[in-house]
Amino acid sequence: MKNNFFRKKAQALMEMAILAPIVVVAVGIVATYAAKLNGDQYQLMQAFREGLAKSNSENKAISYGTWDDRRQVDASNPIIGQKTPSSGAGSVMWAIPSVENQGQNPEKTMWVGVNSMGGRFGMPIEYDLGSEASSGGIMPMYLTTTTVSLNINRNNNQVSSNRSGAVAEVMTYKINNSYYVQARASGASR
Repeated sequence: MKNNFFRKKAQALMEMAILAPIVVVAVGIVATYAAKLNGDQYQLMQAFREGLAKSNSENKAISYGTWDDRRQVDASNPIIGQKTPSSGAGSVMWAIPSVENQGQNPEKTMWVGVNSMGGRFGMPIEYDLGSEASSGGIMPMYLTTTTVSLNINRNNNQVSSNRSGAVAEVMTYKINNSYYVQARASGASR
């Protein structure tokens, strides 16, 4: 009877040892996906806000795009994270026709904002692509340095650990024929 009790306990521990990592990975995947959806939705709203503000101030029909490549949560590397690009676009036409245009349709322009969320990653980039007939692209180039360290202390038959990591990036963006440089650094320890 006692042997059967320990066998069931061992079986339950073995099942938990197999099931627990699977559950943790599934929760990590859901958290990463939710963070990506949140970033995409934020970029869409930001593109509309920026387009509305520019359309109001310039009295033009504005197409505004945003592009952001921040680091977000990553279940496999929680301290460093992963680079997750998000983008959004919006087209806005302010409803008041320009007096200068004598009631004709307003001029149309296209803008793009790169990492322009309040200048968190350096000077925000906002570029006028010109008329709607023109086109442009964003070509990012990255120089990334990543460090991770793990310190283990063994004192008085006790083991403790400290893990720390840091990321430094220099980002160069080519928008049409102009180059823009931004930099950022982040780190964490636990």
